[in-house]
Amino acid sequence: MQARAESNAYNACSACTRSKRKCDRQMPSCARCVDRGRSCVYPPSGSRVASSSRPLLLGASRGSVPRVDNGLLAEDASDTSSRTANLVLPDDLMLDLAFPLMDSDFAAPSSLIETPGAPATKADWFLTPETWKISCTVDSSTAEAVGKATMKKYVARLQSWFERWVTTGSNPFIHARLYSANFPACVQVAYATLASYIHRTPANTDTVFQIIEDRSNDLLQENGAVLESVGAEKWADGGEQDVDLFAQLTRLHALMVYQIIGLFDGDIRSRHVAEGHMAVQNSWACKLFRSAGKALSNTHSVATHLGGCLPRPSTASQQQWYLWILSESIRRTCLVASSLCSIFLALQQRWSACPAGIMYTNRSGLWNAASATEWETQCLEKNVAFLQRFECLRLFDEVEPADIDEFGTAMLDMTFNSELLEKCRGRS
Repeated sequence: MQARAESNAYNACSACTRSKRKCDRQMPSCARCVDRGRSCVYPPSGSRVASSSRPLLLGASRGSVPRVDNGLLAEDASDTSSRTANLVLPDDLMLDLAFPLMDSDFAAPSSLIETPGAPATKADWFLTPETWKISCTVDSSTAEAVGKATMKKYVARLQSWFERWVTTGSNPFIHARLYSANFPACVQVAYATLASYIHRTPANTDTVFQIIEDRSNDLLQENGAVLESVGAEKWADGGEQDVDLFAQLTRLHALMVYQIIGLFDGDIRSRHVAEGHMAVQNSWACKLFRSAGKALSNTHSVATHLGGCLPRPSTASQQQWYLWILSESIRRTCLVASSLCSIFLALQQRWSACPAGIMYTNRSGLWNAASATEWETQCLEKNVAFLQRFECLRLFDEVEPADIDEFGTAMLDMTFNSELLEKCRGRS
């Protein structure tokens, strides 16, 4: 009888298992979930039920719950140690970030690197195939280990960006226009979950973390990921799927919400779950960037990728602006996604793969342009500073530090030694 009861629990859907109700196990949705209008998700065969892996001390507080103020966790900017409390590392320890996460045999397009000061006069300056190459070349004269304090500051910055998205609808890698016409369900769920996390209380913290775990697992299952190791709860990308460009971007945004919480909150169970999702996050980021390189560099069909994404453009300049918003969002999202994993691993094991160099726009004003006309004018009149990440020190020879936007500044701080950056800023 014991074995039979456990077998039934494993075969029941997640909702019935949590509620300890009988499940008829119908596909694609059991009758109970249909009646309640819920998403019906079945765990992989042989996996443990969600409730069996909960912490032993259910009544205990799951990690500290800092006040919500000016940051995602609203602690002092100088004190982010609670999110890595079990990592006993000196603050001045230098951690090695080596070997790019995104492998490529292609070199960066030298023509765009060597002349960053020219205004963008070609209509497709951000869509050419050369701009989608991945650079693994790092200048040895500027390549120095990144300190733990710098990485903690970067994590706190990313957390504040996610909170800004909830409060304002945009941040330096999610454009204000990106979801103005189509806000997919997976991103809506992640958005609402993030809001509940930001405003959680000690009384509902366990419930919020359970929601984060369930929704992140659902997201992976719905997108073909498979539970590769049941005991360790490690997931793997389920292979190639016919997923359009916008859908790839939105699922990665949703997963990043759950990962920024799970990896850096400090809750032990949440961290374990998020670690099991890291391989999928890296795979989705790589697939997205490669798909964008193929799809958006095709001048004959590039405009079709705006369908179902941004609003319908009414002019040619507006279409070009929307294409830049989509492509730049992809570039920035891939960089942030890959950096999340590399920073976590560097803090955990003192070394990590370094996010590869891809091209993105550094010039302030372009990301926050209010119209296609404003964006186009700035592109024609100013140096757009469209550079590979590893080449961005050249910015200080071309523009003032104040002309580098918030995203570009964050990437500079995470890529180059702080003393070298101070010298470059002082020279400018």
